[in-house]
Amino acid sequence: MNVTYHQIDFMRGIGTHRANKKALQQVCNVIKENNITGIHAHSPLGGIIARRAGHKMNVKVIYTAHGLQFFKGGPLRDWFIFFPIEWFYAHWTDALITINQDDYSISNLLPVKRRYYIPGVGIDLQRISDIPETRRKELRENVRKKLNVKDSDFFIISVGELSKRKNHATVIKAIHKLNDPHIKYAIAGIGNEKNNLCNLIREYHLENRVKLLGYISNLDGLYYAADLNMFISKREGLGLGGLDGVAHGLYIIGNKRTGMKDYISSPENGLLVNSPIDIDEVANVIKKVKEKRLKCSSIEDIKGFDHSNVDKMMQQIYLKEFFGENV
Repeated sequence: MNVTYHQIDFMRGIGTHRANKKALQQVCNVIKENNITGIHAHSPLGGIIARRAGHKMNVKVIYTAHGLQFFKGGPLRDWFIFFPIEWFYAHWTDALITINQDDYSISNLLPVKRRYYIPGVGIDLQRISDIPETRRKELRENVRKKLNVKDSDFFIISVGELSKRKNHATVIKAIHKLNDPHIKYAIAGIGNEKNNLCNLIREYHLENRVKLLGYISNLDGLYYAADLNMFISKREGLGLGGLDGVAHGLYIIGNKRTGMKDYISSPENGLLVNSPIDIDEVANVIKKVKEKRLKCSSIEDIKGFDHSNVDKMMQQIYLKEFFGENV
């Protein structure tokens, strides 16, 4: 697409003072050398450094919060630590974009100049709806056969990095508690919790029922093969893996205290747990879906999440913020 890109040495997490100072200088240099007049930042640390750079270089900044670190029902510790930081940098934020309704509501507490809500980053609903029913059945049969999942088995999947935040360990513990040999579970993703999850699987002797699949580029087959999508992250802005599953017609269990409730309509396309770390609650809701054979009955509520709608909204924000057009 002939877009020029520059390497900035952002660190993960909160970084270090020395590394953050280096990244700030790099951003300032790029702004100066390329006559940049607008910045759109996304990650938490990148958003802070970008806003510092924007303030220093007198450049307009849009910041998209892909899930605020503090949220309704979230830990008080996160409010005490992260809210004051975000409140301070909000003074240097020309526009804040949130991707779920709760964050948009909370954004009223922040002194940003303007605030917007968009329904995520967009999914390709048209591509998914164009997959023929015969192909869906074929993918289901092929993937279940490959993973040794029988027709009589209840197949659960999770999609997301292997991290503590994604909370796969609680699902494994819940499956162990249920002690149902017909429940099979597979996780698609990579991450630094792999060894801990492998140890947990061995500890519970679930090697034949729980599999770590690694990174999968095309998830169509996995979604169609599954009977339930477990997406109980401890913190999640929206949860693309959950939304994508619903778009494929897969029933979902999500976390009530995240942006997932923007697209999970209970009980039409999923259920929401109050506490994602409550093993008993998670086990009970899995049992309920299995016994009642709950299915996704409608995807009408997620049509607004299609990328055509999200792209249009984003274009209007750019035109207004960067070009001063009234749209």
